[in-house]
Amino acid sequence: MDPPHWHPDEARTVAVLSGTLYFASGERWDESKFKAYPAGTFYSEPPRTPHYTWAKDGEIIIQVTGIGPSGKTFIPQ
Repeated sequence: MDPPHWHPDEARTVAVLSGTLYFASGERWDESKFKAYPAGTFYSEPPRTPHYTWAKDGEIIIQVTGIGPSGKTFIPQ
């Protein structure tokens, strides 16, 4: 479980290489908002957009690419 946060990166993209990643946008954890991203899925994260993720079915491998500088700012819950 990766709580709500955002990244400053421009053009940040994610490829799910194995497993299923669950992704949702917003500043508060809400399991009803998750969308499943199975292996082979590719998506982008706009800069400074709050989101959260979960590997609830087990191990996942993702590849994240962006144009830095990179960072991670957690949103207090």
